[in-house]
Amino acid sequence: MLWSGWGDPAKAAPLPEPMVGLLRDLLSVRPADAPPAALPDVKAAAPRLPGEDLTALAAVVGDGNVRADTESRVRHTRGKSTPDLLRIRAGDTSDTPDAVVLPGSHDEVLAVLEACAARRIAVVPFGGGTSVVGGLAPEGVTAFIALDLRRMDRLVSLDEVSRTAVLQPGLRAPAAEALLNERGYTLGHFPQSYEWASIGGFAAARSSGQASAGYGRFDDMVVGLTAATPEGTLDLGRAPKSAAGPDLRQLVLGSEGAFGVITSVRVRVHPVPAAKEYEGWRFASFAEGTAALRRLAQDGPLPAVLRLSDEAETMVGLADPTAIGGPSVARRSDGGGRGLEDEGPSGAGCLAVLGFEGA
Repeated sequence: MLWSGWGDPAKAAPLPEPMVGLLRDLLSVRPADAPPAALPDVKAAAPRLPGEDLTALAAVVGDGNVRADTESRVRHTRGKSTPDLLRIRAGDTSDTPDAVVLPGSHDEVLAVLEACAARRIAVVPFGGGTSVVGGLAPEGVTAFIALDLRRMDRLVSLDEVSRTAVLQPGLRAPAAEALLNERGYTLGHFPQSYEWASIGGFAAARSSGQASAGYGRFDDMVVGLTAATPEGTLDLGRAPKSAAGPDLRQLVLGSEGAFGVITSVRVRVHPVPAAKEYEGWRFASFAEGTAALRRLAQDGPLPAVLRLSDEAETMVGLADPTAIGGPSVARRSDGGGRGLEDEGPSGAGCLAVLGFEGA
């Protein structure tokens, strides 16, 4: 992951000229060379943890898994929201963790939390670093560590009868999908952060993805989970289900690590679909598109992927308003939810992307 932005720096590419023109015409933005600060030149405040604290943490996870060097700390600074990226590109390291700790098991996470609680060190769980809610920069703390879960990256088990899988939190989404695909299954979760995000992050953020119309949000997929806390282990969602009391899974799902560190999740999985069909539909207006997609949601068939962009997003997304609605590319609705082949190019309208999956 690029430390000062999104994606793989080896795959970086310039903005297409149509997009540059759109930014210039609509927002009066003029391209300017504004490279980020160079990582070797970035300075961070000295760690606030005394040597005995680092030694205590190393006793739990091993010397090589406690890192207090500047590069490791900067790479774990903040997330990937626009404010986060603007600050880090400018070289602002005011929220840099005092150390990065990499546990390898649930028991090690428990021991790290216990040690940090005793020493009043705040702990920020760190998965893929794709957070956009500001949760990686704690406020009002004296010192904190980033708890990087990348070593906990296994597919623990796959139950093909109940079609559930147990996954560790540091497993990145592409690796999880590849492991499941080898056995003929898919998780069906593909958010924009897919390439870098982790399974634990999906659960902690109640992640939603492009196929959530068909497969559900990530919290819908979670059958059970374990979480480590300074007071012990939470083991939630075990069968049989009970009608008595609240479902405590919902306390942890979406909690962004506030109530504990998720150390495994048991999720529903699905057979890899035999066929996939994706289409782009054009609607004259957002209201017309909403009416048609509502009809699909009510009466079916419900696609796995269902996204409707308004006029502005459609134009920006394609950077060419005339590209939507061509006779060989898109379909349009007659307002009653029925798809009609478009007879020729027309105005921008709104673009709907639909993906149907199945046998």
